[in-house]
This record gives sequence, structure tokens and C-alpha cells, in this order.
Amino acid sequence: MSLRDEWGHDPSVQSMRRVFSRMEAIQKELLEQSNISHFDGRLRGMRNEALNLFEGARARAGRVSLRMGEEELARLYTHCILRVLRMKGIEVRSEVLPDDETLVKLVDEGLR
Repeated sequence: MSLRDEWGHDPSVQSMRRVFSRMEAIQKELLEQSNISHFDGRLRGMRNEALNLFEGARARAGRVSLRMGEEELARLYTHCILRVLRMKGIEVRSEVLPDDETLVKLVDEGLR
């Protein structure tokens, strides 16, 4: 009996894998720009906070029928990880912040 990866062929799973890959690349770039080691002990908690913030913002977007494609989801996560880094006192250049009021509002609502 052979095992088939049914999930791997599902277009929605493939899409989310691309989003997660983009999220990882964004995070790596931000850490390098901020001179933070990938082994910094603070990262685990910050990544968890950013993911929770992202998931909440994504759910809020769905409730207001805001459709988000792969690029929008990656930008949303960018905003979430940047907000968490800044809240923890890590300086991040402002030009890397997504300039999208809709995303800002979704994230801000999760911080209240």
C-alpha cells in the first residue's frame, strides 16, 4: 500500500504553503536588517505573538468579507511581526512597514 500526499495536491494547501514560505523569508530579512541572531532566545515568543496577531487579523478580515490573496497575507504578516518587534523594543526601519490602512486597522484591532 502506498501513501499519497492528498494534501500536497490541494490548491488551497499549496497556496498556504507559499504564504508561509513568504512569511519565513520576510522574517529572515527583518532579523538580518535588525541585526538579530536567528538563535536569539526572545524570538520564539515574538514569533508566537506575531502568529497570533496574524491569525486574529486574518479572521477579522474574513468576518468583514475582505478577500486576501497570497501577497496581501504576506504583507499582513509583515505588519504583525514588525509590530511585535517594535513592541519588544527592537528597532525596525519604518520604510519596511506596509503602507496599507486596511492592514493597519486589522492589526490594531487585535492589540486592543
